[in-house]
Amino acid sequence: MSFYKDGIKFECKQCGNCCNISGYVFVFKEDLNRILELTDFTMNDLQTSYLSTVDGYTVFRDKGTGACIFWDEAIKGCKIYEARPTQCRTFPFWKTLLYNESKWKEGTSDCAGVGSGRLYSEEEIDELKNKM
Repeated sequence: MSFYKDGIKFECKQCGNCCNISGYVFVFKEDLNRILELTDFTMNDLQTSYLSTVDGYTVFRDKGTGACIFWDEAIKGCKIYEARPTQCRTFPFWKTLLYNESKWKEGTSDCAGVGSGRLYSEEEIDELKNKM
């Protein structure tokens, strides 16, 4: 039985805490298509300035501080929020965080949206965690 059998409340507050930690943002073909469709970027723009490859995976570059390259300090938000990748869309419902309750608490301790907003059911959470 999962620790989230009764669901978890979550609503993204767009605080940027998850955008300003070390790690990779993996970008898949459907993510690139969404970005190209919903922004003014061309594939050349993305490849030249925003994308990198790590172990054969396409990832966003960071700003050298761990912050995502699309995090904009001036607006306190993501420059491509509506087009953000699946990894960003499914946070905090990642397998690595849902492994057990202690991993969940550790991995979401800086997230202002956990515990507020709508209640995600166990089934919805399982569906989201399996997208990554």
